[in-house]
Formats: sequence, C-alpha cells, structure tokens
Amino acid sequence: MPFFLSGWRWVAIVFFCVIAFLIGFLTACEAPGAFDLTLLHLIGGFASRHHWVACIARVGSFTGNVSVRVSLILIAFVTMIGLKDKLGAFFAILAPLGGWAFFSLLKLVINRPRPLIFFHLDHVDGASFPSGHSTNAMIVYPMLALLIRRHGGRLGWLYASIALALFVGLSRVALAVHWPSDVIAGWVAGSAWLLVCYEICEQWGLRHADALSIKMQDEQDDDVKAHAKQGKPAS
Repeated sequence: MPFFLSGWRWVAIVFFCVIAFLIGFLTACEAPGAFDLTLLHLIGGFASRHHWVACIARVGSFTGNVSVRVSLILIAFVTMIGLKDKLGAFFAILAPLGGWAFFSLLKLVINRPRPLIFFHLDHVDGASFPSGHSTNAMIVYPMLALLIRRHGGRLGWLYASIALALFVGLSRVALAVHWPSDVIAGWVAGSAWLLVCYEICEQWGLRHADALSIKMQDEQDDDVKAHAKQGKPAS
C-alpha cells in the first residue's frame, strides 16, 4: 500500500505547520507584541505575587523535564518490546527523539531571547522559541496515551495527556521563562509532529499487513497448485 496521508490528517498537519511558521516568522523578526506582553504580565505576574501558584507551576514544569520524559520513553519502549509490538516500539522512539532533534535545531536557528520582565522562577538555558517543555510534552504524553489506547486503553487517556501537556506549557509562562507565543508554537509544533509520526507508523503497519496477507495468499495458491498436480484436493 503506498505511503500517503489521509485527508483530515493532511488538513490538520498543514494547518498546524502554517500557524507554527507564522508565529516563528513573526517572533524572529519582531519584538514581543501586545499579546505576549499582556499574557506574560497577567500569568507570570500573578505567579510572582503568589507563592502557591509558583509552586504549582514548578510541578508542571518538572513534569516536562528531560529526565522525566526520557524515563517515560524508556518505559514505553521496553513495554512495547515486552508485548512484542515492534511498531509500537518504533513509534515510542521516532516521535520523541525525532521531535527533540528537529525542534532543538529550530531553537538554535530562531534564537529568540527569553523574557526578562520578571525574575525567572526556574533555571533556564538556551533560546526561547519554541518552548521545549511545551513541544516535547505535547509529543510524549499523547504518544504514551496512543500506545495505551493501542493495547486496549480508554480514549480518556488521550484527553488527560493533552490536558497535562497544556498544563506544562502554562507553567512555563507562569514561571516567566517563556513568552506565551513560545508555548503556543510548541503545542502546535508538537501536535503536528506527533500526527506525522502516527501516520508514518500507521501506514507502515498497513503495508506490513498487506505484504503478509499477500504472502499467505501466495502460499495458499502454491499449496492448491501442488495438490492439483498430485490429483488430490487441497486441504
């Protein structure tokens, strides 16, 4: 079966990519606008004045840390291997590692400075756009939910994973380490990348299933021909 993207996924991927490109272009060429400044003052300012909000934001930010993501990816990969799900294991590696490599390069190219309006409530390094926490959280957590769903889990896991990824992104604005547009671009880019990886794996699985079906049919036809030559009915 030839590789292609089905209709609605093409629409979703193109939509997300266009939005991410526009946000990236604007943020690379212009200083932060009213949208970024207003939301950062609103969310980041509130967290800086209320210690309990900053504590909750730190929990969200920790959930998106590299150490947490890598641990979950390894657990998912080993679990898929244990379940003899090669396609699931490939998905568990392709989506997070490919996304991390691509969007880390994007951060270096755009090289947007981090906001300095408020004191950073978390340790940061590197450029600001897109938010690595937001991007990778939107890849890793829905990916885990899709793997759970693949093995009989409920759809609610996917909704919960998206909510968690949104929480991670909001926490980065609350901690004043990212502009809101960094986070939004991360959510959009992560979603688009995950859709692409999901479609690649789905089409790969379909092609493998088609090839296996053709092979089994050929073997059955050969068996029929062999029995016909011997004058015996095929079993």
